[in-house]
Amino acid sequence: MDHCGQRRTRGRGDNGRAPCSTGGGQDGSHAPPVTFDPEKLEQLLKDDMPIDIPNPYEREKVQCLLCKYNIRLDYKNSRFLSQFLSPYTGKLYGRNITRLCKKKQKELELTVEHSRGAGYLAIMLKNVEFLKDPKLFDPNQPIRPHNF
Repeated sequence: MDHCGQRRTRGRGDNGRAPCSTGGGQDGSHAPPVTFDPEKLEQLLKDDMPIDIPNPYEREKVQCLLCKYNIRLDYKNSRFLSQFLSPYTGKLYGRNITRLCKKKQKELELTVEHSRGAGYLAIMLKNVEFLKDPKLFDPNQPIRPHNF
């Protein structure tokens, strides 16, 4: 097959190509003159451009709980601080569980130490009266797995 879609045969035309007409209509006449309209071309190019849409696979930005609601930590608020402590050991949960930013996690650690020093929080375990408080996070579903 040649560039016109016709079958090549030996002995016809030069180099084995059959003669073809590249211009014109069905009857072999010449093509009508093409008028160039720059405004139409610009409109076609504008319509063909990609549309700006948000990325559907982009995850929501996870914001720290304390920053999101602008919660100020107070060493006297032992009920709120105890929600960040393990009920079994009394230790403070890490950032991978609490989902706090570095700044607020450090502030929480200092506030818990201050509260324990003042006697508002127990050192070895969580107060029994706070065991049924609603959970701010799930300790069994950390962001990153444990390193043990």
